[in-house]
Amino acid sequence: MTPANKHTHSNARQRLEQVIAFLESSRPQLGDEAVDIALASLREKLAGLDTDRTSSHEPQQRKLVTILFADVSGFTAMAETMDHEIVSDVINSLWSRVDKAILDHGGRIDKHIGDAIMALFGTPTAHEDDPERAIRSALLIQSEIQDWKREQSEALSNYRSQIQNIQLRIGINTGPALLGTIGTIGEYTAIGDTVNLASRLEHAAPVGGILISNDTHQHVRGIFEVTALEPITVKGKSEPIQVFTVNGIRPRSFRDTTRGLEGIETRTIGRELELEQMKAAFEETIRQGATHLINLVAEAGIGKSRLLFEFGKWLDTQEQPIRLFKGRASQETSQIPYSLLRGILSSSFEIQENDRAAIAHQKLEQGIQQIASDKENALQYAHFIGHLIGFDYSTSPYLKGILSDARQIRDRAFHYASQIITDISRQQPVVIFLEDIHWADAGTLDFLDHLMNQRPDLPLMVIGLTRSTLFEYRPDWGKGSVQTLSLELLPLSEADTRLLVAEILQKVPNVPKSLTDLIVNKAEGSPFYVEELIKVLIESGVIVRGREQWSVELERLSNLKVPATLTGLLQARLDGLKADVRETLQQASVVGRIFWTDIVEHMHNPDLRSAEMTLPITDRFGVLRNKELIYRYEESASKQASEFIFKNQILHDVTYESVLLRLRPVYHVQAAVGLVEIGGERANEYAGRVGEHYERAGEWLKAAEWYARAGRQAQNTYASDSAIGFYQKALGFINGHGTDEHRPLKIDVLQRLGDVLNWQARYTEAMEVHGQMAETAQEADDSAARSRALQALATSVSYQGDHRAALEYALQAETLARTVDAKLELFRALYTQGWARFRLGEGTMALSLAQKALEVSTDLKDPNEMARCLNLLGAAYYASGQYDMVEKYWEEALKIFRELGNQQQGMDLLSNLGVVADARGDYETAFQRYDGALSIAREIGYRDGEIVFLTNRGGELVALNNHAAAEADLRQAIQMAGVTGSWCMPLTFNFRAEALIGLGKYDEAFYSARQALVLAEEDKTPEYIGMAWRTLGVICDRTDDMVRFSDWETHQMGEYNAEDCFGRSAKIFADADLEMERARTLRDWARHEFGRGGNKRATDMWREAQEIFEKIGAHMEVERMGELPE
Repeated sequence: MTPANKHTHSNARQRLEQVIAFLESSRPQLGDEAVDIALASLREKLAGLDTDRTSSHEPQQRKLVTILFADVSGFTAMAETMDHEIVSDVINSLWSRVDKAILDHGGRIDKHIGDAIMALFGTPTAHEDDPERAIRSALLIQSEIQDWKREQSEALSNYRSQIQNIQLRIGINTGPALLGTIGTIGEYTAIGDTVNLASRLEHAAPVGGILISNDTHQHVRGIFEVTALEPITVKGKSEPIQVFTVNGIRPRSFRDTTRGLEGIETRTIGRELELEQMKAAFEETIRQGATHLINLVAEAGIGKSRLLFEFGKWLDTQEQPIRLFKGRASQETSQIPYSLLRGILSSSFEIQENDRAAIAHQKLEQGIQQIASDKENALQYAHFIGHLIGFDYSTSPYLKGILSDARQIRDRAFHYASQIITDISRQQPVVIFLEDIHWADAGTLDFLDHLMNQRPDLPLMVIGLTRSTLFEYRPDWGKGSVQTLSLELLPLSEADTRLLVAEILQKVPNVPKSLTDLIVNKAEGSPFYVEELIKVLIESGVIVRGREQWSVELERLSNLKVPATLTGLLQARLDGLKADVRETLQQASVVGRIFWTDIVEHMHNPDLRSAEMTLPITDRFGVLRNKELIYRYEESASKQASEFIFKNQILHDVTYESVLLRLRPVYHVQAAVGLVEIGGERANEYAGRVGEHYERAGEWLKAAEWYARAGRQAQNTYASDSAIGFYQKALGFINGHGTDEHRPLKIDVLQRLGDVLNWQARYTEAMEVHGQMAETAQEADDSAARSRALQALATSVSYQGDHRAALEYALQAETLARTVDAKLELFRALYTQGWARFRLGEGTMALSLAQKALEVSTDLKDPNEMARCLNLLGAAYYASGQYDMVEKYWEEALKIFRELGNQQQGMDLLSNLGVVADARGDYETAFQRYDGALSIAREIGYRDGEIVFLTNRGGELVALNNHAAAEADLRQAIQMAGVTGSWCMPLTFNFRAEALIGLGKYDEAFYSARQALVLAEEDKTPEYIGMAWRTLGVICDRTDDMVRFSDWETHQMGEYNAEDCFGRSAKIFADADLEMERARTLRDWARHEFGRGGNKRATDMWREAQEIFEKIGAHMEVERMGELPE
């Protein structure tokens, strides 16, 4: 090519690249479809220029490439029935789609041969993921063919059947090929055995399928869903070759890169025993259908990730389909609630960090709807889970009525997510890989604990890679009902280290002993040190890589100073980078171990001119990837990945420490700005990270603002510890650097911080914080805020049982609210006063205050607050025994809570209404209400409530004389409580004793009643102690015997007859003013006396019980007693 031609070629290429860049930037205006159509032809022209240039100037070379062959099936039969012109148009429209799919994935069209096509991946520019690109393009081609068939069938309806018969077979192979200008016409192409095998695979592929070789599969293991076929015999190969069909893209979190060095995959060394233990645990998971947790524990660089990789390879060989989820925690996200869980779901459903909120929501919802068995409720599941992991679902119809109830949202999200895992595990085993869980956020670990211990009966395996520090702050991790295997990995032995060196240097014919000794002695059993030292030796020219063999230049070794520590070794590798490449890696380290390229691209060193950056940034990332310092992290099927990860945390830390101190604040500000830009409308999801960057930059008030946002995010998902940490940081920066204009932010932070401290029962601290809020509000002359502060103080003292102090604070809050006509603050003050009066026994005042609060909440048009007032009104009437009014108000409140979707409050109210029905003696209605509450508890996964409602329902079944059903309910409640217990167990055991009495099983009844008494005495609960003694009295009556057991406190053996037991029960209830239960004891005691012939005493007791029932409004009990028993 002459200089003039070079100039023309350069200008043509530049013009094409400019037009392509312009079209890419015009997508918002022109639309994706129009731009894609225009780009297809331009990219083909650009590829043509590359071909011209390569064919003229590039010498023949041998390179690793991936070859794709595709052949159209059914084309000949279709062509025979069509006009030639139509055939030409149809096939051209088909090839335009195929070509575009190849070009969009970085492939190069080598040639069209009739109804077949050959494409190259890896030339002229090689990428580490060329095999993956080839398979992704193949999958897209098969998808595009289906779209093409639909379009052509509509346009050429007369040929619909022929068009529908069109299919493509695709074969893909990876290996070395000779590239260059071949033949007399100077055509640039690839030749060799790799090309021939790809062609053979295309012929062997199923119609409509994709067939890949084992060599290609080695490069993409873990990325795609594949099926291993029986080895096939192909022309030109003496032995059958292993092949795989590609079925789709596997959901994943991080890439299964080939383990080893410089593309050499090494076998497992020194971890064979641990690998066998992991395999055995998995087989046990399948056989038992029991949840297993495996902890791989080791410090950095010892080989946790390699062992997990080997286990993953073994899983791939299992015939049984497995659903695999993957996630990795990072130091940067350790304080962001549910960040690890969000990462798992985002990767599974291909949610990009820079997706718009609507797109992120759509992907999450579609993903969950696809995997959930309960299709009817899958959308609700998605909204709760999405809100938990930080997506904003505040406008969801499922959540908007309960946004103030963060705990309910958290609990229901946990239940729904667990239910999805349960659904999947019923179809296939579920395996979850988790890396670096010593940095996992507390919320995700809480969820995993919930999942494993609530459902220990699933074919579920969780594998966590961690350092020992996890157990310092999470000592109970892996304890409970889940079966746990902890494997502590030790440094490799000297013998195993020598084997590892030999394995990595397998291309060196005879590795000098002195070189092996140097590596082994320096490594001290660290596989990571071995790899890094060998890389230093390669980069220093001591080890020289060749195409087939490597060699060693020992004379260079004497001049090389090998650092004694891993940190020094890594620093030496950084020092060996070109300045601009090192600068880019340092900037990436400021973003975090996991970083986005589009953030780093906008970071710059103010001390350097752009001209000093000699390489384009994409090439700098390419250098870093080729040197295996960074890897591509998370990808989707439809987007070019822009997320990378440092090879490990040690490398990241060493790189960050190499950043000049004066540059760190500059870079941290740039990283913060970049995170906000990439987050867009979802920026609050990164609020904690943005705050940390501003903190490290010394931008204290910006840090305070973002930490306050992060605190709200955590509070909204009931991540209390994280919320407190963020709020305390924000408060510290405001106190240290804020001015008067920051008082509103300070007031808001103080209020929220105090509220969360109250959640944790840290009442003294909460009062100190809310006291500061009151002072700040007074300084700001903000009466509404002062009212809220006093109201918050009332809440704290009320939680501590000081209802008189709560009343005083609420009265002051009311006065302030009225001075500025603050309606919401007035409502809260009146409402708090109402509950304080109720708990102080001032029922009339409580009723009056509840009515006033209801009027204010009605004016505010706040249905949630209206329902709370109705609940208070019902409670006030319950205290006075006016059950009709109780039911009226609680039924109204129940209706509102149901409309709001507040199932937790609705469930509690149904249970309370059951208590009312029981108090009236209406056992059937009580049973129905408890049954309704139980159904809700099961629906939302409220296990504690399920135990309570099973107990209450069982009690009503006893009253209805359905003793067998009652005993089954109560036994289930006891089994559910297990070793952790429940506050209602005294009642549960007592009801079960009553059911067993009804079944005539008196020995078992005695054991259950005795257990009820022991638990009640431990809790010092008079109501339950009295009930247990009453049941023991009934046992004595039925068996005509005494009961004998040791006293709970004195441990002295005692004997008690029926009269002793009934007498104790009646006295306890009288002392505690529990008239309903006293009446029930008197009734049972009277029956005993009638049986013994003591009619006068029995009659007096019977009449007294009737009078009590009549007095408290239990009219159905009065009717049920009727006349004296015969």
